[in-house]
Amino acid sequence: MSRFYAGLDIGTTGSKITIFEDTKSVKQLYISYDSNHQKNQHTIDPKQILDSVFKLVSQGLKLYPIEAIGIASFGETFVLLDKNDEPLYDALLYTDARGDIEAKKIEETIGQNRLGVITGQRGRAMFSLSKILNLIENKEVSIDDIDKILLIEDYISYAFTGKRMIDYSLSSRTMAFDIEKKKWSEEILNSFKIPISLFSTPCPIGDVVGLLKDSLKKEWKIEHDVKIIAVSHDQVVNAVGSGIINEKAAADGNGTCECICACIKPPFNKEILYNKGFGIVPFIEDNLYVTYALSSTSGSLVKWVIDTFFKNEKHRVKNIYDYLNRKITSYPSEVMILPHFAGAATPYMDVNAKGAIINLGLATSRYEIYQACLESLCYEMLISIRALKKAGIKINYLVASGGSSVNDKFLQMKADIFNIKIYQSAIADAGTIGSAIVVAKSIGIFKSYEEGINQMVRYRKVFIPDLKRHHDYMIQFDKYRKLFLKMKGVR
Repeated sequence: MSRFYAGLDIGTTGSKITIFEDTKSVKQLYISYDSNHQKNQHTIDPKQILDSVFKLVSQGLKLYPIEAIGIASFGETFVLLDKNDEPLYDALLYTDARGDIEAKKIEETIGQNRLGVITGQRGRAMFSLSKILNLIENKEVSIDDIDKILLIEDYISYAFTGKRMIDYSLSSRTMAFDIEKKKWSEEILNSFKIPISLFSTPCPIGDVVGLLKDSLKKEWKIEHDVKIIAVSHDQVVNAVGSGIINEKAAADGNGTCECICACIKPPFNKEILYNKGFGIVPFIEDNLYVTYALSSTSGSLVKWVIDTFFKNEKHRVKNIYDYLNRKITSYPSEVMILPHFAGAATPYMDVNAKGAIINLGLATSRYEIYQACLESLCYEMLISIRALKKAGIKINYLVASGGSSVNDKFLQMKADIFNIKIYQSAIADAGTIGSAIVVAKSIGIFKSYEEGINQMVRYRKVFIPDLKRHHDYMIQFDKYRKLFLKMKGVR
């Protein structure tokens, strides 16, 4: 008899539910929503997310007898609820610029190294705790009015079940979680007079939070029980869906931003990691962690180049990437782009960094700018890969997924520049498969993550590095890696 289950993926611009029958996807539903961007503030209405998710889940349950739903979501963003479970403030996204002063205060109070030992993080404005303190300090909210502090995963699961649980990976994105003891840090939260009771109970990835509330079952006209499962931070589940559950391998998620999520096991140099912004995040087993190498722009920069220089072609040709890839060379461009159009992530962690296009001449074509865009994104991630290596983390191969992973020319360029073998995920949305594996293991369809990966993860193609091209790219890379410090002086 077939078994139906689903993965719910909650993102910053929309949410989707993917329904599986045994090991095959049978239906996917998506709904988009807007965020609010004003000056340095970037927020989203949590009720808008909740309404969208309710709509998706109710539609899915009408179509199939789903027995379990797993929830994965973006990180850091939090929801403050009052005693009536009403939001006190719009949810601040990690890109909201507030919290920088408070992040520094956290480091000063706890101690930079001590904070790193506990949380695996340096004090950054992006994390939940920094922004919560900012709202309290600026009297946007009162600590006395806060009854619950939830991230998006447990905000949704609480609305579904009335119970409060959050997985370890998302807990660690608050900067208030002890990644070794797997519990909220009394030392940190007591230092800022924030009661631990405001937070949900931390749990391992794949734990059952509870059953769908009777009131929702009645409203949606379903009679069977539905388990609600805490899955993880979206980058973590993308790693599972890429088949990454062992050391020396990493998932390369190519979306609006780029995230290389490397599976790591102690010993590794914690200090290098958190000093360079590589967060240390609990993974699927007690002694396994992942770390994130991030680029603030990836698909967003490629889109900007295409919209700026190839607007007419974008609407005229069948596939803009195939068209542009036929126009560029297989040897490095002299043009270089510093891709910090939305600040710099690892290893610089500089939200004020700016982008640049250099080495232009009267003969420079717009196709060279497109090529330089792809190359520079690769150079940027190579800087992080080398920093990880200094921390004792060697990556033997990558699995690419996400929107840009369908661009074969780009993946070959990455393989050549990184000098690393790259597997192309058969499904661009690897996080969907990762959620399915976590949920299926939780309800007993798979006995282990390995079994789930063997049955559900497939690769379309393998890209092998070309050593000659790698050598040529490294000549340009030596010039590129000096750009950040040179540009820092002309902001």
